Amino acid sequence: VSILLSSPWKFPFSFVVLAGLTLHGLEVTAILRARKRRALDWGLTYFLSAIALLLPVSLLGIVLAWPKLPVTMLTSQLENVYGFLAFVGVVSFAIMGMLYKVVPFLVWYARYSKAIGRGKIPSLASLYSSGLQAVSYWLFLSGLVLTTIPTALGHEKGVQAGCLVLLASTLVFVANMGRILSHLTHPRIEPLAPAPVRETPAEASGNLQNRVTQREA
Repeated sequence: VSILLSSPWKFPFSFVVLAGLTLHGLEVTAILRARKRRALDWGLTYFLSAIALLLPVSLLGIVLAWPKLPVTMLTSQLENVYGFLAFVGVVSFAIMGMLYKVVPFLVWYARYSKAIGRGKIPSLASLYSSGLQAVSYWLFLSGLVLTTIPTALGHEKGVQAGCLVLLASTLVFVANMGRILSHLTHPRIEPLAPAPVRETPAEASGNLQNRVTQREA
């Protein structure tokens, strides 16, 4: 509200927002330290990267909220950077991470939950490619950097190049999501291996007696 009204109170209120985000960051850090599984999967890495981006976004917001900030070409471009990092960086990164956590589980449950014990079903992690997750992550992170810096400098060609990298990251992400969703129409269920036949005590005794007789002969 203070931003819409161009109120000088927007500067102190920005520190209130920063304080809330700091408390949230401390809570997330405590949760990560208390977790039993030490390794981070890519879905969680995406989400935590989005949380980490809140720091530069918040600091830039405080700078832009300063009432005596002169209106220049640079400050106007920094406003674009602020919106870009907030929506494309934080929001998109977080959504991608949560989709990697939610979609595989929903697909696995819908397609394979009723086949447990009836066939050999794929694990949750085998529904997607970890390699594609890594490629998409680093392309997205590179695209953010390659788009943010030219945006601040007003370099049109640089912004276009960065957006192409972001597009490549999105295409890799969509391809991996398609791989996950393909299990809905083409499930990978293999037959169970036949259980070994157990001998009865009488058969075991007879087989043992036959082996002893063969050795004596």
